[in-house]
Amino acid sequence: MIHVAFCLDQSYVMPCGVAMNSICANTPDPVCFHALISSNVTDEARQQMESMVVSHGKTIEFHVIDSSNVDNTYSNADIGYISKSTYYRFLIPDVLPADVSKAIYLDGDLITLDSLRPLWDTELGPEEPAAIVGDWGADDVRHHNRIGIPMSQPYYNCGVMVLNLDCWRKEGLGAICLRHAQEHDYPYMDQDVVNVLLGSRIKRLHFKYNCLFLLLTSPEEELRLEKGKYFDEIHEACKQPVILHFVGDRKPWHEGCPFSSEWLEYKAASPWKDVPLQQMPYTLWLAVKYLARRDSDVQDIDSVAAPMVALAVRLAQRHPRTFSLFRKVVWTLAKKYHLLEKQ
Repeated sequence: MIHVAFCLDQSYVMPCGVAMNSICANTPDPVCFHALISSNVTDEARQQMESMVVSHGKTIEFHVIDSSNVDNTYSNADIGYISKSTYYRFLIPDVLPADVSKAIYLDGDLITLDSLRPLWDTELGPEEPAAIVGDWGADDVRHHNRIGIPMSQPYYNCGVMVLNLDCWRKEGLGAICLRHAQEHDYPYMDQDVVNVLLGSRIKRLHFKYNCLFLLLTSPEEELRLEKGKYFDEIHEACKQPVILHFVGDRKPWHEGCPFSSEWLEYKAASPWKDVPLQQMPYTLWLAVKYLARRDSDVQDIDSVAAPMVALAVRLAQRHPRTFSLFRKVVWTLAKKYHLLEKQ
């Protein structure tokens, strides 16, 4: 039995459901899904997920998480797209049955294009808490400067993890990670926590198990040094990804998202086939990037520009007419401080 865990609230029901559908279609082995859900996930949503996976001969268990478990943790939900439910992954070792010694954790913004069996068969030593794929900017010095990890240690993307649950339970790593998250406002939230506390003990996986779609869309110079170091591996991953991961603000459920055709096929074969696609949010053209976290010579960005852009994004989402009154001003500020994300 392959155990696969997702962490979600109501806003991510449809994406996680599509991801599950892709697993059902591509992994013939028995699979037990574990959905760690917020209390706002409706009974209808649970029934939709359950009927879909059961129709494929798979099973699913729902674990309702008390939100107080992630109190006092940082969230960028106001200006980003990640809610506090992302921290539920630290509860997986304690929530899953004690006789389950390994689990695959997956983010909701991905699809599988091949069987998860080879990933499941990844061997972990007793002192290795997880196997994870390196991030596309794994050797970007800015990641290392942000969280203080040495350049000799890769930076990992935690959207796909093979978890050694016995190791986590033995060392109480879930509680340690949650406590660290409550003590530090890391911009990449739980992912930064994993890299800081466990990065030196992680087993590196092949890029094909977490092919970030940035690898497909970004120009060569954006691929950092690992493009040269792992060129053949990245080339193989882009040609035949096992998991395609839509990282960043741009999601396959947004109109016009590149490389979303396969995702749309799995959506069309799911209970959410009639859910309309969303318009791309303003954060796609006005991505809030706190420059002070990257370039220490700019001192006023946190105190002036970034909060102003964050306010603009919230106005855009809630009061579009008001936002249009000073859109040009915000656009000028964003360009001046390099807050715009390349599209």
